[in-house]
Amino acid sequence: MKGYETGNPTSSIEKIIGRHLREKRLKRGFTLAEVASKIGISYQQIQKYEQAISKISAGALYRLSSLYGVGIEKFFEGLGGTSVSTTGESINIFGHTGKKVINLLLVEDNPGDETITRKALNAFGDLNILCVHDGGQTMEVLRYKTLCPDFPRPDLIFLDIYIPRRDGIAVLKEIKRDREIQDIPVVILTNNTRTDLMAEAYKNGASGYICKSFDFITFRENLTDCIKYWSSAVVLPSAARRIE
Repeated sequence: MKGYETGNPTSSIEKIIGRHLREKRLKRGFTLAEVASKIGISYQQIQKYEQAISKISAGALYRLSSLYGVGIEKFFEGLGGTSVSTTGESINIFGHTGKKVINLLLVEDNPGDETITRKALNAFGDLNILCVHDGGQTMEVLRYKTLCPDFPRPDLIFLDIYIPRRDGIAVLKEIKRDREIQDIPVVILTNNTRTDLMAEAYKNGASGYICKSFDFITFRENLTDCIKYWSSAVVLPSAARRIE
């Protein structure tokens, strides 16, 4: 993988990244050897990254960010709003801070389940929720924008399986066949615990499968963990689209 390419001198970028790498390692109390062992890179190479002698790959930087428990953007603090590119792929490092509002499309036809789901999601701020109640409405929002045209393109979809006008699996298949919307993560949200249905959902491109627990606290924790994952732990596909 090639090194980073930006409008700033490469050496200054590497020095900033190296300084942050060293600071984060020391803050966590890791030795060079411990870091090397944990992420599968020689300690000499880790040392070269910290001293800005070697360019660091995006893959190594992501592994280090995970090990140190910080977002990858933390290694670029001091560079401003720099866009960083690697071998033909671009990512806006500062576009993913874990603090953006998530546009969530909830597909749920049961009013009681919708109320409980909304109540559970209240524990997580920064959510813009639109609820639709059948498969037809779902595709109108996603593909045609004829229903609620002011609602932004969803970052994430929570999709019930048992909905009218195309069940959830049929809607999932339709989403994943459409090149314009197939990158939106779809998480199945259902009462059904059948393993064959779970397998079918994943086979057709589901990004997750959450069972609606009868225990509200468990249900709330499952939903908030899912939202935290998509808002903080990973870069959403919608963030990548913004810089194409």
